[in-house]
Amino acid sequence: MIMDITFHIILCFIPLLLVITVFKFIFSKLNISSVLISVILGFLAVIPIAAIQFFISSNFFIIPSTLSGILIKNIFINGLIEESIKMAFLFFLSSKKRSFQVFFVCSLICGFAMGSFENVVYLTTGIAKTALLRLFTAIIIHGCCTGLCGIFVYFMKNKNPIFFPFLMAIVLHGVYNYFAGFKSSTPFFYFSIAVVFYSIVECRIRYLAYKEKLEKKLSA
Repeated sequence: MIMDITFHIILCFIPLLLVITVFKFIFSKLNISSVLISVILGFLAVIPIAAIQFFISSNFFIIPSTLSGILIKNIFINGLIEESIKMAFLFFLSSKKRSFQVFFVCSLICGFAMGSFENVVYLTTGIAKTALLRLFTAIIIHGCCTGLCGIFVYFMKNKNPIFFPFLMAIVLHGVYNYFAGFKSSTPFFYFSIAVVFYSIVECRIRYLAYKEKLEKKLSA
């Protein structure tokens, strides 16, 4: 039993370590201090997220019996609350010392760290018996949605707010949780994987679009 939990905990951190290694290799301007700060922020974000979600679920939410009700609940609890808190923690990242590219990468790392640590908390406390496939997809969706939040935060810090990436993060996270809540034996569960792939594409599209926007602004 202990060996099984230890194995799953190690698996939880593999995506985070892979992402850090790849980004450190690709982006020369990404220094160790930025990586550490991003990871710490991701870890710390788990605490208020877990506390607020538990409080709201216990005191204000009756589990809805309809599919549409469950979807709304997921968008609110998993989408709005989690992404708002992660977004708030990203304000601790300085945008003056970091380019848009590095800030975006740090946001992704923060999300992967948060997703990894959240899964560890769930596994060790027995809050949820999570399927191995969901362990990985949940970490990826956290990373991509936090990346979208990072775009919002960067432009907000530079007094040019754009809300669409943040709204997309809320919706994508909520819809992912909705489909991931189905049993893996049903075809509905695998729609969550489609949402993960879409979030990766959306994250890349938004990053490239706003990167180009910044470059045009600087060259004007």
